Amino acid sequence: MGRPYTPETLAERWGCSARHIRRMCKSGELPSFRLGGRLLRIRADDVDSFECQNGDLPDYKENSASHGRTEMSADVIDLERMTRQRRPAAPRLDTRN
Repeated sequence: MGRPYTPETLAERWGCSARHIRRMCKSGELPSFRLGGRLLRIRADDVDSFECQNGDLPDYKENSASHGRTEMSADVIDLERMTRQRRPAAPRLDTRN
């Protein structure tokens, strides 16, 4: 059994926001517990079980069981390609054109 995750560390592992992790815990979708009555923690065993049951989660980076890239479907936006394309600069408003 490993150390429990904080919402921030689990969010980094799953590539989502800590707020999303907290919502999952609050809804009961992801088991969690309070440390000292205040700090939210998620057991490593519960994370492993959740990942095994939900193979369609976002990339886990190198922590992933699949370790590879998946093919993108047609409805997925390729952000890598889009960020490489440069948009023309907007005209400056403080100078004459």
